[in-house]
Amino acid sequence: MNQKVCLLMLALIIALSGLEAPAAQAAGAQDYMYSYWGESVPGPSAYVPSRTIDGRTLGVGPLSGPSDLVAADRIYILDAGNNRIVMANRDWSGVKVIDSFVRDGKPDHFRNPQGIFVTGQGMIYVADTENHRVVQLDKDGSFVRTIETPVSDVLRKGFEFFPVKVAVDKANRMYVVGRGVFDGLIEFDADGKFTKFTGANRVKVDVLDYFWKSLSTKAQRERLEQFIPVEFSNLDLDAEGFIYTTTSERGSLTPIKRLNPSGIDILRREGYYSPQGDLEYTYTSNGGSSIFMDIDVNEYGVYSALDIKRGRIFTYSDDGDLLYIFGKLGKQEGTFKVPVAIERLGEDIMVLDRDLNEITLFEPTLFGQRVNAAVQLYYEGREQESAQAWEDVLRLNANYEIAYIGIGKSLLRQEKNEEAMHYFKLGMTRSYHSKAFERHRKDVLRDHFGSVLSGISVLVLLIVFYRIVKRRRKARLDAHVHGTS
Repeated sequence: MNQKVCLLMLALIIALSGLEAPAAQAAGAQDYMYSYWGESVPGPSAYVPSRTIDGRTLGVGPLSGPSDLVAADRIYILDAGNNRIVMANRDWSGVKVIDSFVRDGKPDHFRNPQGIFVTGQGMIYVADTENHRVVQLDKDGSFVRTIETPVSDVLRKGFEFFPVKVAVDKANRMYVVGRGVFDGLIEFDADGKFTKFTGANRVKVDVLDYFWKSLSTKAQRERLEQFIPVEFSNLDLDAEGFIYTTTSERGSLTPIKRLNPSGIDILRREGYYSPQGDLEYTYTSNGGSSIFMDIDVNEYGVYSALDIKRGRIFTYSDDGDLLYIFGKLGKQEGTFKVPVAIERLGEDIMVLDRDLNEITLFEPTLFGQRVNAAVQLYYEGREQESAQAWEDVLRLNANYEIAYIGIGKSLLRQEKNEEAMHYFKLGMTRSYHSKAFERHRKDVLRDHFGSVLSGISVLVLLIVFYRIVKRRRKARLDAHVHGTS
């Protein structure tokens, strides 16, 4: 009887295991994080796929090599292969297509457009790549103007304008990523006039190549690869108007930048490692580093970068802490083939796949919701609520080191410096622990300054009194000696 019970229980365990495996896989059980030591460790899923949207779902026919995606007042899909814009409400209803526009009384069309941007006023900017222009349309799709090939003395001879990505700030300055442009972003003023290049990537010099070039003849040097900066692959604007950019350089330690109006990189890199995607591939030859093709930044400073090489989405806080990783290449539902664009829809995240001609919509899990809430609450100055949200995160994953840092930051902002030191130690962040220690030391000195000063004063008085008494005794002794003699 006992043997039969044991066999029955074993069969039940196997059956339950078989049922749980697909569910775990669907929920992203293979998701991981990087620890303080740079090792990949398994972790709970922050986002899971919820649905897939394609041209048939929208009722506009198949998409063909879509190249970009924007969520503003509506959702805008740039369907490059069909030379059109597909627009839908944020609930995917009310679909509209813009495949032409009237310019100077004549119909005009896009030609392999690669980038789209929509302003807060609903103005649509399209990087009309093969037509060598940026097209501006109003919110109804009516033609406004075009920005053609720039003219300037600073442009090299034979410069060709192939805009691939575009963004417009609140001052209506336009920033364009140009194909084959290594001088930085192409900047235009509100009137559409070229002003300058901004934010050029630094030249990466290989020491060995430099040595061989120094020994080569002029003809040989001309045949060797030139030392030139890497071009940008994409850009996005944050709520403050700063420009986030990505480059597709292999092995780069700074593939993500945040540029100020002067083109200087001011991205905060306070995390364990600089935001660069997969660490285990960056420092080894196992397939190469992440290659970022798009970036999206939300209203509270969290940004997500899309790695086209492995289909990963890496999300960082405004301090540069890696918050979570999800997504992968594959053939099953919820995976990608060639992901090219990422965009937030509220707290959901959309990923556009160029080869599968579809959008995968991801929604946050409970873990992802708590992490996002903790970061947002801290950004809004609600420190106590942020600390509580991080406590909720730790209940879901006690090994999540960033939560300890988050609690420490909240305590630090509340001037609870000694408590903050404890959490920063658990989070293994030297910079913040040093900052908390410095403030705690000042607190101790301030709190005990009166007592210390009183003690010093008493000690000084005692020393003075002692010296006076000693001097008088000596004088009496001298007087006694002289009187005796």
